[in-house]
Amino acid sequence: MIIQELNTLEAVFNESLKTALRNISPGNIDTILDNRDDAGFSDLWMKAYQAVEGRIMDLKTEDKISEIRKEIFVLTFKITGSSDLPAYISDDIGLICAHYVHHMDNSWVTDLLFTYLNGQIPQGELMKTDKTMKDLIRQFRYH
Repeated sequence: MIIQELNTLEAVFNESLKTALRNISPGNIDTILDNRDDAGFSDLWMKAYQAVEGRIMDLKTEDKISEIRKEIFVLTFKITGSSDLPAYISDDIGLICAHYVHHMDNSWVTDLLFTYLNGQIPQGELMKTDKTMKDLIRQFRYH
């Protein structure tokens, strides 16, 4: 069941990511990376990561998340030619998947996903939503 849910998450994330990547120019990539390295963003990212770090999941789920991360990395690299941006985005989808799999209700991670689903690469202030990740995935699945 969780693998099917991760497949759906991957599908909606992929479509939104393609839109987001079409909207940035090579010159914007450095700005995006700088904004993500700013303490206001990176501290919240690390806090969300530490909340799931070391949590156990079954091997099949772990392999699926690794596969999703790799596909996202390759897609981003092919579109942008950047090696840094794909690593950040791959880390983001890994973080989102980990929170989703562990049913963790973290509004910042949900906002991270919501920002992607609205065709934006998260940096600085995220777009806000009151919905759960599950609701967002269901909503964007039918867009």
